[in-house]
Amino acid sequence: MEKARVFVSFKPDDQKSMDQLLEWNTGDYFELAYETARFRVPFHSPQGAILKEELKAKIKSGTHLLVIVGKDTGNNDWINWEIQTASVTGKCVVAVKLGKNCKAPAAALNFGAAWADTFAWEPIRHIIDSRVGGPDEIVPGAVMGGMMEG
Repeated sequence: MEKARVFVSFKPDDQKSMDQLLEWNTGDYFELAYETARFRVPFHSPQGAILKEELKAKIKSGTHLLVIVGKDTGNNDWINWEIQTASVTGKCVVAVKLGKNCKAPAAALNFGAAWADTFAWEPIRHIIDSRVGGPDEIVPGAVMGGMMEG
């Protein structure tokens, strides 16, 4: 089986969780890519338009988009756009909440993301390994779409 190429979407406030993901992936189980510069660029700006094209190419080159959903992720334009972009380009979208009260991005609910039930290596690894089809694929043990509301 080919190694999954995962673009990780998260807010700078959740960098510690991204660092933990990188630590768990020390054996390079997945190819992980991410971009933090986007949060310094206004979403609705000429620079934002240029950055969107760069991000779109990175997302399209991957097999999955993993969204780390922290406290303030739900209303973020960049993250919602990344989820939408991944979905419409046929990429598998996987999301995981860092806490029960973290609000899910609307795009994750609207585009049928698969949800890992906890931020831990095994559930994340399992759902990425299992989720190889489109948004309608059912993954045993996964929580699908709107079931992880709010």
